[in-house]
Order: sequence, then structure tokens, then C-alpha cells
Amino acid sequence: MLNSNALRTIQRVLALLVLVQAVPAVGGALSEARRDLTAMKYTKAEAALVQIAKSSAGDAKQEALYLLAGLKTSVSEAEIIYQEAAQMNPSSEWGAAAQVEVAKIRYALGNYREASEILRKCSPCLKSDEASYFEGLSAVMLKRYDEARDPLARVKSERYRSAAGLALADAETGLNHRDEACRRYKAMAQGAAGPTAVYRHGECLEEQGDVAAAIAVFEEVGETFEETPEALLAAEKLEALRAAGAGDDQGSHGSVAADDEHAPSAGSSFTLQFGSFHDRANAIKLASEIKRSLSGVRIDSDLLNFREVHRVRFGYFKTRAEAERKAEEIARQTGERCTIMALP
Repeated sequence: MLNSNALRTIQRVLALLVLVQAVPAVGGALSEARRDLTAMKYTKAEAALVQIAKSSAGDAKQEALYLLAGLKTSVSEAEIIYQEAAQMNPSSEWGAAAQVEVAKIRYALGNYREASEILRKCSPCLKSDEASYFEGLSAVMLKRYDEARDPLARVKSERYRSAAGLALADAETGLNHRDEACRRYKAMAQGAAGPTAVYRHGECLEEQGDVAAAIAVFEEVGETFEETPEALLAAEKLEALRAAGAGDDQGSHGSVAADDEHAPSAGSSFTLQFGSFHDRANAIKLASEIKRSLSGVRIDSDLLNFREVHRVRFGYFKTRAEAERKAEEIARQTGERCTIMALP
């Protein structure tokens, strides 16, 4: 008859044999789940990943949780699973990747401070261009421009390099390093840049007084990036610059008085607001529609609870009564309804 020590030894050997057999099985199941993901067989992949996460441990379980979270359509559910994966081993490859995903979710929800803290505390994330990009971007949104520079400068991969370069130029603008910011915008505009870099290069030229060059750049934005929000902004710039040029030409023959409603003054207390958006493209779209029947519409942008807000507005008024009269006039003439907003 076997004694207790012998029984325990046999049990350990049997458990080890089961584990040795299970490792290849889990590895094969993970490989198959990855193939299903590539083939967009998401239902099958999800079922397999749930089973692997329940029946395995270590790296296999952590990878399964990470891949499973990516299949969730609910942001809150995905975040819970990513956090579970990260807590298993924060310093591992999958642990770092899961922390980056949690930070991206926090960023997308406008919680830039939380996103920044997650990435700053994640030592393995220093090796990730994606992590560095979102760390820098979060700092820009928080107006911590000095903190944004190092992580953005670390980004080297082709996927994030252009976007990081643009954010770095924005950080330089925030630090009032206009010459450096303009140098960066110009370099990106001369390369394979997107519409934002080209448009901001045009703004730099305008600020530097090179109106002809600025007009040429804004025309390029409209022609090359026709369906973008920047194209609408460029069209507004062109209209304003050409009108200013026409005014200069007519200066000796008599000038037209400026419309006080379009310019702020020290006594301005109220404005008219047509809409408020987190998505800048939506604000630009509404502003362009209203401008068909009402000139002088503008977009005021600011941070609200660490999230950027873009407000479509018109006019500056010293009293609420003046603002109310103008709102009624606009409603009669254009059918557009607006809200009277107090200015800070």
C-alpha cells in the first residue's frame, strides 16, 4: 500500500503530465484564434479566446484577454478586460500593450489626465511609439506643453511620426515658440503631410506678413484636400485675405466702416451661439452652412473638463438686449436659431 508521500509524488507527476499536454493545446488554440481574427471570423475567435482565458494561465491567458478585449463593442467592457490583462503582469509585453489600450480609451473619453498618468507610470511603454504618442498628445490637450515634447520626440515609427510631428509643432506653439513651430509646419507641408500641417503653414505665413504666399498655401489646401475640414477653414481664410486686400486697394477712395458685431471690444459681454461640438469637423460644417446666409460666423475653441470644445458663434454685444435684438433679426432673415451666451 502506498504511503501519503508516494501518493503526493504521483499526483504531482500526473499534474505535470497534464500541464505538459495542455501547453501545446493552448498554443494551438491561440494560433487558431489569431487566424480567425485575421479572417474576420470574430464570433468563433471570441468563443475560443473566452475558453483559453478561463482554462490557461500566464502569458497565454494574458494574450487571450488582450485579444478578447479588442473584440468588445462596449468600451466599458473592453476596458475592464484590458485592466485585468494589465494587472496580471504589468511589465510584460501584453501587460504594457493592455495599459496603452486603457490609456487610449481614457483619452477618447476626454480623460486626458488619467491617460497621461497611466502612460507615465508604465515603464515598458517607453519602448512603444504608440504609448509615447498618446502620452504627448494627452499633455498637449492638458496644455502641459513642456511635458509633451519628450514623448513626442521619441516617436520614430512611420505610423505615428507625422501625427507626432504635428502635435510637437502644436506644443511649440503653446510655448510661444512660433518660429520653431512654423519651421516644423513648413517641413511637414513640404513633405507628404496631411491637410492640417499645410493649413497651419499657411497660418504661419499669414502671421509673418507674407500674404501672397499664405493665399497660395490656402488655395493648395482647398485643391488638394477638398473634402476636409481644413479646406473649409482655408476657404474662410482666402475670403478674409482677399477682402482685406480689396479694402487696402480702396483705401484712398474711401473705406467701409467695420461691423462692430464682428469684432470684440473691451465692453463685450454677450455673444450668439448656434452649436457646441467636441468634433471640430462638425463645428466647421455647421459654421460653413450658416455662413451662406450670415457673414461673420466664427468658431471659438477651448478645453472643458480636459476635453476640447468647439462653439459656433456670431457677434459681440455689450448688453443682453442688443444680443436679443440681433438673435431675433437673424431668426427672421435666415431661420437660424441661436442661444445668447455670456462671455467670460
